[in-house]
Amino acid sequence: MRYAIIAFVLAIAGCSDEGNPMGPLPISTSSDIKNGILYTFAVANNSLGIFDTLSMTLTAFNQTTSPETLLVSGGSQSYTWSLTNAQGATIISGPWLEDNLVARVVLNPQETRVLYSLSYSMADLFNAPIRPGMYGLHWNLTNGPSFQLNLACGKSRYEISDPAGVSSPIFPLKVGNSWTYKLQRILADGSHIDDGTVVHTIVGEEMLDGEKWFLLRAPLFGDQILSARSDGIYLYYPHSKTAVLRYQYPAKGGEQYESYYEEWLDNSFALVAFPMAADSGNVEITVPGGRYTCRRYSAPQVLATSANVTNIIDPMDYYLSTIGPVRIDFYAGNGIVDDIDDLVSTNVQ
Repeated sequence: MRYAIIAFVLAIAGCSDEGNPMGPLPISTSSDIKNGILYTFAVANNSLGIFDTLSMTLTAFNQTTSPETLLVSGGSQSYTWSLTNAQGATIISGPWLEDNLVARVVLNPQETRVLYSLSYSMADLFNAPIRPGMYGLHWNLTNGPSFQLNLACGKSRYEISDPAGVSSPIFPLKVGNSWTYKLQRILADGSHIDDGTVVHTIVGEEMLDGEKWFLLRAPLFGDQILSARSDGIYLYYPHSKTAVLRYQYPAKGGEQYESYYEEWLDNSFALVAFPMAADSGNVEITVPGGRYTCRRYSAPQVLATSANVTNIIDPMDYYLSTIGPVRIDFYAGNGIVDDIDDLVSTNVQ
């Protein structure tokens, strides 16, 4: 099973320290008044790079002497937002949810509520390398108030300009490297269905705690933040701020080690451990892009269990050569391969 984790939060909250006008102020705010209600749109950081998260909130403060009722929804009948570049072209707009459920929020006099709290990865917003420059973030409520904040995007305090890749014998990491895969579904009778192609591309790099990390845009998998160390390729989970060994190298054939993946469990992100195996390093694989000698990495079935949820992640096999991933096999619950991603072409430096 292919899986990706994307965080989106719509919050309707009561009074809290975060919403108190006397608390710490965010870096950038924009306000508007409608019928005695002071709406404040805020971002926690207005200088963002490709690895950063754009966090924005909209609060309402009742300045009148009587209770006021607001209608809040996650759909476009309540609000719209967009990000535009300096030339006025729209980079992306929302909301992305189609939630028609309308909630009534009663604001007492002098009370503040957080109506919306949204967080998006900048990589998700741009879906491409960010061009450095100024951008406009717009938020419009359908009942009239509108807001605009200016963002400086493309560089963060950690971003670097060094184009050199980190040396790895199994996964070359350098901005611009890309891999194109042919997608196939395997039916019960053994026949194959062509599901088109997908391109994985390294679109950014940054220094995190003195170490170079690369952002791999991988549709169907979700974005991955990767780095090469002396013992293999690591995957970084920003929510838990943890580096996890994904492809051990060098490794003896059949050697097992523990890896992790991050999952949304019980209203928070959690790391779930599972065993990985580095199998034979001399597996010959023929794909549309050629014939390669690969090392196979196997992820057996994973049961992700919390107090209320148990999720099953089906087994996968990864075949990596000197030019990176060559094939990925996805297994169904019966232990039979039901999806194959085969390398078609590469652009690796």
